[in-house]
Order: sequence, then C-alpha cells, then structure tokens
Amino acid sequence: MAATHETTNFKRKVTNVSIIGVVIVVMLLVPLYAGLALSMVALYGKQTLMLGEDPQALLHYYLYYAQYYLPYFAQMPWDLKLKLYGIPAGGALFGLVLLFLARAPLIDWRPFKYKESIHGSAHWATEREVRQAKLRAKKGLLLGRTGKSDYLIANDFQHVLLFAPTGSGKGVGFVIPNLLFWDQSVVCHDIKMENHELCSGYRRRKLHQEVFLWNPADPDGRSHCYNPLDWISAKPGQMVDDVQKICNLILPEQEFWQNESRSLMLGVILYLLAVPEKVKSFGEVVRTMRSDDVVYNLAVVLDTIGKRIHPVAYMNIAAFLQKADKERSGVISTLNSGLELWANPLIDATTARSDFDMQQLKKKKMTIFCGVTPDNLQRLEPLLKVFYQQATDFLTRRMPGKDEPFGVLFMMDEFPSLGEMPQFQVGIAYFRGYRVKLFLIVQDTQQLKGIYEEAGMNSFLSNSYYRVTFAANNVETANLISQLIGNKTAVQFSHNKPKFFDLNPAARTINTSEVQRALLLPQEVITLPRDEQIILIESHPPIKTKKIFYYEDRFFMRRLLPIEDVPIQEPYDPRKKKAPPPLPPEAPTKTPEPPAPASEDGSKLESAAG
Repeated sequence: MAATHETTNFKRKVTNVSIIGVVIVVMLLVPLYAGLALSMVALYGKQTLMLGEDPQALLHYYLYYAQYYLPYFAQMPWDLKLKLYGIPAGGALFGLVLLFLARAPLIDWRPFKYKESIHGSAHWATEREVRQAKLRAKKGLLLGRTGKSDYLIANDFQHVLLFAPTGSGKGVGFVIPNLLFWDQSVVCHDIKMENHELCSGYRRRKLHQEVFLWNPADPDGRSHCYNPLDWISAKPGQMVDDVQKICNLILPEQEFWQNESRSLMLGVILYLLAVPEKVKSFGEVVRTMRSDDVVYNLAVVLDTIGKRIHPVAYMNIAAFLQKADKERSGVISTLNSGLELWANPLIDATTARSDFDMQQLKKKKMTIFCGVTPDNLQRLEPLLKVFYQQATDFLTRRMPGKDEPFGVLFMMDEFPSLGEMPQFQVGIAYFRGYRVKLFLIVQDTQQLKGIYEEAGMNSFLSNSYYRVTFAANNVETANLISQLIGNKTAVQFSHNKPKFFDLNPAARTINTSEVQRALLLPQEVITLPRDEQIILIESHPPIKTKKIFYYEDRFFMRRLLPIEDVPIQEPYDPRKKKAPPPLPPEAPTKTPEPPAPASEDGSKLESAAG
C-alpha cells in the first residue's frame, strides 16, 4: 500500500509539472502570436487578418518579410521598423511581464493536488476505491452488496469483525449467505442449528463436502461424535503437552484442590492412553474416578503395569496415593466435580469416538457445525473450549503444505457466548498466515470488553482487517464506529442582519468558515437504516453498502436444499460393555495394599504390626 501511495504521488507531481509547463508556454506564445498578427495587419491591412486562421501561414509570411527587410534595417523608416519588429517585440515583452507577474501563483499552483482539509478528509468510498480494496472478486467471503446483485466479495484470509445487535439480520445477511457461497472448509458455531438446517444440503450435495453436526447435548442423541482424546499425539513429549492443554481448559489454574485434581486428571488420562484395552474418553475417566475404591484401583495400576504407562502418569498417580486420606478425598471430589459434564450418558456417547478429523480441514473440504443450544452453552463451556483449542492447534502447528490447498473459515456467530477463548484472542494475530480466517460476530463493544477487557477488545479490533457494523444499539459502540469512520471538513455559513429594522441590504453579511464534522455522527450510527451497513477496511475509505437478505435473492434461494441426515447416538451404558481381559502383571506380586496414610506433618505413620 505504501508503494502504491508513493507511485500515485510521483505521477501527480509529473502531471503538475507538465500542466504548469504548458501554461507557461501558452502565456509566452499567445502575446507573441498576437504581436505577429498585429504587425502584419499594420503593414498590409485587413486582408492579412485571414492569415490569423492559419498560424503556420502567418508565421511563414512574417519570417519572409522580416528576413527580406533585415539587410536594409538601417535605411528603413522608423514607422516600418515599429510595425515590422516593434509590435512583435512588444507582444513578446508583454508575455514575459505577464509570466513575471504570475510567477508566485504558478509556483504555488498544484492542479492535481488533494484539497487541503485541515479538519479531516473522510469520505465514502467510490466504486473505484471499492475495486482498489479488491472487493469485486468472483469467489471468497460476502461482505455486502452495492446493487441488486453487485456483491462485495473479499477473496483473502483477512479476519472479519461484525457488530450486529440481536435481530438485526446477521444470520440472514452474513452467516447463511456465506455458508451458501464460501466453497472451502468451514467450522461454524451454530447455536440455533438453523445454519445446518438450511445450508448442510447445499454444502454436501453441490459443494461435495463432508458435513458433520456435533451437538453433544441433543436430547435425542442426533449428533456426530468427537472425542478430544482420539487426537493426542503418540510422541511421549507431545502427548503430555496435548493432555495438559486439555486439563488446563477443564480445570483452570485456581486454588490448591483444583491444581491437585488437574495433576491427577493428567495422570489418569495418560494411563488410559497407555492401555489398549481401555476406552480413551472423558467418560472413562469419570468411571475410573468413581469406581468403588479408586485409591485401591490406582494402586493396583501402579503395582501391575506401572512400567508400561507414561512416567508422568506414574509420577502423578503416585503423588496422589501418597497423600493423606482426607487430602485424597478432597482431590477426588474436586476432580469429579470438574468432570460432572461427562457423567451425562448423552455427552459421554458423543465424545466416546470421532466421526471427523479436524486435521483434514485443509486437505479436503469439510464443514463442521458445532451445534450447542443457548441453554447448554454455559454448561458445555469446558467441552467447547477443548474443541476449539484442538481445532486451532491442528491448523497452526505447521505452515500449509502442498497437500493442504484449502483454507478454513471459522464462522463464529454469537462469539462472546463461548466465554473467554484465549486461542482466538492470541491467534487472530497470526491465523492468516496459516490460511485460517475468523469471522467473529458480536452484538456490541460491551460484550467483548466484558469478557476480554479493554486490551482484548482492542486486539480483536486492530487485527480485524474488515470491520462491519449494522445500526448500533448503544452509545459506546456508536462513538467507536463514528471515530473509526473519521472526520471531514465542512463549510459553515453564518448570516448576520439587523435585529429589528432590516431596511439596509448592505448591512446583511454572510460569513463562511471551515469546521470539523464526523462523516457519520454517533446518533446517525444508531439510526442507520435497517437495510444498510458500513464496512471499515484498513487503509481504505469507509464503504456504505446494502445488506444481503438471502430470502430476497433468488441466487441464494436456489441453493437451499433438504437438510443432511445426522446419525442418532445411543446413550452409553457401561453395563452393556464387555469387561476387558485382565492385564497380566509384569512380575509376580502380592495383592497391593493402599499406601499408609500420612501424618499431619506429611510423614508416613508406622503400622501397628511394625
């Protein structure tokens, strides 16, 4: 953009110099030409006026006579000298004097110069500026329209932040049209399941994509499955890192009991991953921790297969077993409370296996609808955090290779409803390089600030190349949008006239002055017509456009196809599951006993038999 600006300035300077040069030449030649014409008239009468219609003929005749009489200049009478040489010389001198007098205006004159705007130069983008912003692509992301079917399309991976109050048409104007237009992979936060209902058929049948709906809390079990533990790395070091990320999201850093329970959770998950016969799921973690005698069972694990499990699993479980009974009870209670979500058979079933692999989003075109109804958002927040954390991790672990030709769009409707998502707050600064595009939809600035505070909101604003706003629903958002649009220089007129008897028109005066005015005042942002929106683009003028309403456009209505079928999951019942064969111990050993409880100072108590 800087190079383009420098090129434009250079072209403007060249044009200015060229125009000023032409003006100077004209100022010199016109008086000279007039002098030549007057000279010929003075010598030969009115019949030579016809030569004025042909400058070349006039110049030819004058030069002929001037050269003819030049050898006889000394003998020529003074009136002939004046007519033949004096009048043209006077015309040339007049041109030089005129040029001298106009030297200052010519030096300051810049015909191709932006009008100086001391209070601001904000203006609405023209069609040319819209094209300079590269919003007339054939495919990409729809941002609005300027005519009935003149869509504004951005074919890049710059992020979008949309301010749209409830009921303002964000679904019918942005989410659904883009799901019927964007032809690459999508992960869509679909809290109403409306997007899956309207768009899944087209994306499956016409775009030939694999389409999934993950709705883990659906009362009828109508959902595909996703198990976060299926995607833990097999590399020992990376394995611990992957599990730690999950544990930190489910049991964040807090007080002592939660930290200790998170450590135990890490050990139990690593233990389940190491045993082929065990189910690798959060539901299995719950069943392990809620068994009849969890302390005894974990002691058996260490005694029988301790060398087969991950060293971190052994260390964390052993640290738990060495605690006093009361302390162990507190850790178990805290962990069970944090995993209460997976005690639900429906959620256990929809997280026991995986029907889709988010690591394939760039390798093949896929659409994943994350359907969680509003009444379940808060309850499922830990699970959703894990889902989106893994999704962003998979897509940003390495730069896209030759076998990953597709980009991924995260269509995050009602983004603040997910709670704080650190992966998006941090990742928005670098996702674009991995061909990951965020489309974040919020109601107003208060929503963002309430979750991410001022610094977080500014991070989303500054890293969103496209900022789109509908009519604002509060003053703070309206003020922000008005400031982002900018100010213009307006001319203000003031009329002065006598207060009582206005009998003297000469006493009336009109004064003009330049004042600052917002291109769009905050109250004008609030009262923006329902069918209009504003697009703010980095380094480009703001664009006032029309909204898209898919139900008013045949282009989109033709793409509405029947909904894709979703499988029904049976609630998980551990009683119907065959018990795995007992694991052979590594070496003959006696039946282990639970470790002796610790004293108040942490030392082991002596047994009575000792």
